[in-house]
Amino acid sequence: MTVPPLLYEIKAELFRTLGHPARITVLELLQERPLPERELLAELCAGAMR
Repeated sequence: MTVPPLLYEIKAELFRTLGHPARITVLELLQERPLPERELLAELCAGAMR
């Protein structure tokens, strides 16, 4: 099976984007329970100040 090089580039960009620390934090917070945007922002801001 031959995979086009462009597909590898698209996948690599997706993983770079998902790998941002803020996005990982959001995913971890949402695993616990659904959160409204204001609570997510409060958690992210609190984490940035630590």
